[in-house]
Amino acid sequence: MLTAHEEQRAAAGGVVSASQPEKITFSFGRNWKDFVERYLSPEREKIATASLLEFLERKDLKDLSFLDIGCGSGLFSLAAYRLGAKQITSVDVDPFSVECTTRLSETVGTPKSWRVVHGSILENDCVARLEPADVVYAWGSLHHTGAMWDAIRNASRMIAPNGLFFLAIYNKAEGRGSSEFWLKVKRRYNRASTPVKRLMEIGYVIRYQALPELVRFRNPFSFWRNYSRIRGMNAWIDVRDWLGGYPYEFANAGEVFKFCQNELGLRLVNLHSVNNLGLNEFLFRRESE
Repeated sequence: MLTAHEEQRAAAGGVVSASQPEKITFSFGRNWKDFVERYLSPEREKIATASLLEFLERKDLKDLSFLDIGCGSGLFSLAAYRLGAKQITSVDVDPFSVECTTRLSETVGTPKSWRVVHGSILENDCVARLEPADVVYAWGSLHHTGAMWDAIRNASRMIAPNGLFFLAIYNKAEGRGSSEFWLKVKRRYNRASTPVKRLMEIGYVIRYQALPELVRFRNPFSFWRNYSRIRGMNAWIDVRDWLGGYPYEFANAGEVFKFCQNELGLRLVNLHSVNNLGLNEFLFRRESE
C-alpha cells in the first residue's frame, strides 16, 4: 500500500524512494486532462500527426504496431490510429493520463486494436504485459521517471526486430540558465502553494516568452497565437508542464547516442539536436539479426 506521498509521486511520473523523499505536487495527467478538455481540436490533431510522420519519414503507419510510452494526453496514440497503425498500446503511470487516453480512444469507437495500460516502464510487471512494437514512441517522458537510463533501456526492449525507437530527451544545458538551475526551479515550484505556482507561471511567461519578443520588436502575443503549430500543443499547458515537470533529468545528444548505440545496439537513422534547454529528438532502429 502506497502512502499519500508515494501516490502523489507516482501520479507525477516519478519513482518512489524512501531514502530521498521529494515533494511533488504536479501531475502531468491533470495538466493533459485540461489540454484535452479545453484545447484539443481537429487542427491540433492534424499538426501532431504531421509532426510524427515528418520525423519518422513515413506517409502512414499501416501494418505497423505503435507503443506510446508516457502517452500523456493520448494525442499521439490517436495520431497513430488515424495513420492506420494495426495495433496501438498506450502506457502511462499517471491515472489522469490513462483517463485522457481512454477518452480519446472512445471518440473513435474504442477500437480493439487500441489498448491503454496503467503502469510504469520501470516496473517489470508492466514491461512484461507489453508486446514488442514496430514503432516505440517515448517523446519527452522517460526523463521524468526518476531513472532515465533504466527507462530508456526498458523501452528499448520493446522494439521489434527492424523496428524504430522515437525518443526525445531534454538536452543538458550549461552556463547561465543551465539544466541544473531549472532543476532547482522545478523543485521550488513543486514545493510552492497554488497562488505562488500561478505567480511563477506568469513570471516565466513574461521573462522567457514576452520580453524576448519585445526586445526583437515583435508582438509578444504572436508567439502564443502560433504555438499550436508546434506538435499541436498549447502554450499555457506547456508552461505548467515545464515548471512542474519533476523528476527532471537531462543528457546531451552525444550521451544519449553513445548509450543507445554502444549499450543497446541501436542504429541512429534520424536526429534533431538543440543547443538549449529543449529536447533532442532521436530515431533509432533495431537491426534484425
